Amino acid sequence: MIEKIIEFITRLPPFGGSKAKLTVDKSQFQIRIKNQIRKRWFLKIWFTVTLILIVISNLRNIFPSLSNIFSGKSIIFDSRFLLISLMGLLFSLFLKGAWKLLHSKYSIIERWKLENLLRNFTEEVNIIAKHDNSFNFTKSVKWSYSVSNQKISINLKTGGHVNFEMEKDIARRLLGFLIKETKDIWILEDNSIINGSIKMIFSHKADERLLIDDLSKLKKSKIVNFPLTKQISWDIKKQPQLGVFGKTASGKTSLIKAIIISFLANNKNNQLLLIDGKASFLAQSGRFAKIPTATTAEECLNLLDDAISIMNQRYSEMNRDLADENDVTYIEKFPDKGTILIVCDELLTLASATQVSDKSKKPADRLMPQISDRILSLIVKSRQASIAILISGQAFPASLLGDSIVRSNLGMIVNLGRTTQVQAQELFSMNLKDLPQADSSNYEGIIWLDGLNWEIPKVFYSPYYDDKKLPFKATLLKLTEAQGGGLPQA
Repeated sequence: MIEKIIEFITRLPPFGGSKAKLTVDKSQFQIRIKNQIRKRWFLKIWFTVTLILIVISNLRNIFPSLSNIFSGKSIIFDSRFLLISLMGLLFSLFLKGAWKLLHSKYSIIERWKLENLLRNFTEEVNIIAKHDNSFNFTKSVKWSYSVSNQKISINLKTGGHVNFEMEKDIARRLLGFLIKETKDIWILEDNSIINGSIKMIFSHKADERLLIDDLSKLKKSKIVNFPLTKQISWDIKKQPQLGVFGKTASGKTSLIKAIIISFLANNKNNQLLLIDGKASFLAQSGRFAKIPTATTAEECLNLLDDAISIMNQRYSEMNRDLADENDVTYIEKFPDKGTILIVCDELLTLASATQVSDKSKKPADRLMPQISDRILSLIVKSRQASIAILISGQAFPASLLGDSIVRSNLGMIVNLGRTTQVQAQELFSMNLKDLPQADSSNYEGIIWLDGLNWEIPKVFYSPYYDDKKLPFKATLLKLTEAQGGGLPQA
């Protein structure tokens, strides 16, 4: 009983704290029956008390009033308590109606509306159990929730009687229920399941696409950290290596442009290396801006050797003082040096051309295995040296770089356009039906960011790069000239 009272207080602003608690251990049928019983008892008590008060208030008038009958005068009747009781009854009915309204989907108080929605959802999806007209009902679930301007946090403790498959589906079903029952926009930002506790974060504001059209608006910082959408950022400490994939016309090139320009504008000491397996626009842009660029297997191997040399040199510089206890990245230890980004685009195209010529060479002289080994080495080892790798293409190059090792080291994975079942397994290790749905016609995709406790990937709104206001080649040249150009130095 005390626990129920405490829970009730948590749901009463301003008395409750930031997190409200709600235990659902009765079906809607049971609640209706109990409410009907309470109403009958309330009316009986009201009628009895009203009658007693009227009688008591009129006792002193009974005998004088009897004598008035013979004198032709009317009997005196005191109706004050009857009027007070009727007003009290009407006021109680008004409070009950207001309470029900404020705990309905029409409520202006979101926390109170949410209480009613969670009660109804518990019954609709049958979380506690199938029930009948009896009161032999012992199973329960516990909700806790908080509401702010930015997000709605909802936690559900199932009590151990809900199977894991149903637990995994609760967030999706709750999202659909909230959309169905209200007129609000509901976005599932995140959800996770830990020991029978399902944690869900919702918001009413969908993420928005960024417009890259002005260098002065781009974020500046010592360590790479800049937004990709209104709500999602690339933080190199959490996502040191990147993967961007998508079919032709999916928006992949525009995203890569946005990342490159935002990266170079983020810190004047940042440097760029380019590998373009198709020797197309990206390679032309790199050479125009005097950025180290590779389009052939030989050039690619030399560029990667230079990058590994820089990585080793950076590690050597970091480890000069063997007594240094600080476990930090190169850019944290030497903030004026900058980060290096290696963009490897269309590796599969480069591989198909290289493997033809490799067939006529001895195994030790074949170039593609050497290129794959060097890229894999950089992906695995370069994080602490503040060297980031961006792997991009129409498909994940598992045949060149392997699957599990590279996949586990990619802290950010973006798949633009329509996601297939193969891509869902290959990129996100999930079934396609468990992924959110993106609008491929609007250059949307799916994104996974490591280090943010995401349970599932999110819909990604790829930035719009405005080539008219920021011509890519000219902007790239402007940024690299300001940063000295040439091969990055340790």
